[in-house]
Amino acid sequence: MNAQLSVNQAEQQIIDEALKNRIIEFESGSAVLAASGTQILDEMAVALNKVGGKKVKIIGHTDSSGDAAKNLVLSKERAVAVKNYLINKSIAAERLSVEGLGSNKPVADNATADGRKKNRRIEFDVI
Repeated sequence: MNAQLSVNQAEQQIIDEALKNRIIEFESGSAVLAASGTQILDEMAVALNKVGGKKVKIIGHTDSSGDAAKNLVLSKERAVAVKNYLINKSIAAERLSVEGLGSNKPVADNATADGRKKNRRIEFDVI
């Protein structure tokens, strides 16, 4: 079990390195990927190929602006948009799962524009 865990950690590092703490951006209030977001995802597709057949969960997050229930839906729609983009880059659909967490796990202060921007993010977890 521990050997498996360390393999996943190594593969998680490859995925994290591809993301490099950058934010995959979307058009405001929508699940439409911004051009900068697709650029990062092109690099992510390369990284996903490096981790072989590992399954990866794509987790969508939003800031706390607006209705919490709508944010939950939006976060999942954004994760699905990322999944679909990666499938179009020849990543096998069965390797990708999605989850939307809305504004439930902020990494920055939602009181500032910069903080909200950081909270609108996609995370990739090797599972």
